[in-house]
Amino acid sequence: MSILIVLVSIWAILMLRSGVIEYKYYQSIKTLEPDIWEQLGSPKFIKIPFVFVSPKNSKLLQQVSNKTVCDLAIKHRQAGIQFLVYVVLVLVIGIVYFKTY
Repeated sequence: MSILIVLVSIWAILMLRSGVIEYKYYQSIKTLEPDIWEQLGSPKFIKIPFVFVSPKNSKLLQQVSNKTVCDLAIKHRQAGIQFLVYVVLVLVIGIVYFKTY
């Protein structure tokens, strides 16, 4: 039971961390790169993450020159990858564990 609590706690911390970094990244683009934000269509609320996934908008985001925004983009990508790796790792270990029993 304690293993489950630890796994869920790590998952929650990584998810919260990823969400906070994602929010900071979106806000930095909105405030520090208003021209690019306008070209993205000034998305609101739920639309914001979907705008950043599109290939056309991805090219726009590669034109960002502000160092703070670039640093937050790197942190955003790293946090997402770390969260995804954790989830996949737990699933793979769970599958292997239950296959052997």
